[in-house]
Amino acid sequence: MEEEEYIRTRISWCDLHPELLSEIAESLGIIDLVGFRGVCKDWRSASFTASASIESKLYFLLHNDRDENTILFNPTTNKNYTINIPELKEATCLASTQGWLLISQRGNLFFFCPFSRVKIDLPPIQGLENTPPAAAAAFTSPPSSIDCVTAIIYKINDDIVQVNVLERGGASMWIKYEYDLKFNQKSFGDAKCATFQQGCLYLMDGFKRLLTFTMEDKSFEMFLVIEQSKDPNLETLSFRYKDKLFTRSNLKKQMNLGDDVTVTTCGATYFGSDLEVLIYNENIEAMEGTNAQHFKGIWIQPRFFQLPPNYSWSL
Repeated sequence: MEEEEYIRTRISWCDLHPELLSEIAESLGIIDLVGFRGVCKDWRSASFTASASIESKLYFLLHNDRDENTILFNPTTNKNYTINIPELKEATCLASTQGWLLISQRGNLFFFCPFSRVKIDLPPIQGLENTPPAAAAAFTSPPSSIDCVTAIIYKINDDIVQVNVLERGGASMWIKYEYDLKFNQKSFGDAKCATFQQGCLYLMDGFKRLLTFTMEDKSFEMFLVIEQSKDPNLETLSFRYKDKLFTRSNLKKQMNLGDDVTVTTCGATYFGSDLEVLIYNENIEAMEGTNAQHFKGIWIQPRFFQLPPNYSWSL
């Protein structure tokens, strides 16, 4: 009798009308929606238009190059969720903004939403097989926008900072611009975060140095960021930044990661109460003398995007 009742209940859930399933999917939060879509093909199809309720808090994704399972950690509730995301295996995240990730994987570049698994392939950067570890990136708007501009920045040697720009609706390939530190008698460390603000690319290193690149005239300028000053003649940043957020939040302990774990994090940009906030990239080392396990982490605002099949960056 109990077995018959179980089978009858199971059949009734599987046979729910598509319209009802769609209504249920539309009311779900990001975590529940991901689980909902994993039940079966019909449930996934019924949730095609669902977008999930907007999550304002930051989550943290932890992955490695060895397997496809990714840990999603909610710092607010201290809860871990395991999600299978094969797209993050052997991948490095270069930028995280409003739920979209810019990913480099074995020489390939693409935008990716890890919750809906939507992917937008980008053309490769000519002459670059793998993106340098200390690279940073930014994009002006969601990659589905027709006016999205993307920039990937890194030092090709101690003297040259290279900015690679890809404009949607513009050139079909990356355009390179270089800033010669030695010629300009300037110094700049590894990139820690980047953002676009009103047609200007801002890039910061770990020593409070700020390199800007103006899209209109393709010019560079270097500044030093002073955190506290009463000088009324100083310019004010149009964004705020946070460094060492993983360390200050004690995430290594909260996520039960051992002393033998190293974590390289990709920061994120998100909108605060008044200004955009940038989170620095960070390197957390394992305890000396341990056989270190290397993980990669991504700060992310969970979003759920749907795009038509075979969606392309090319317009």
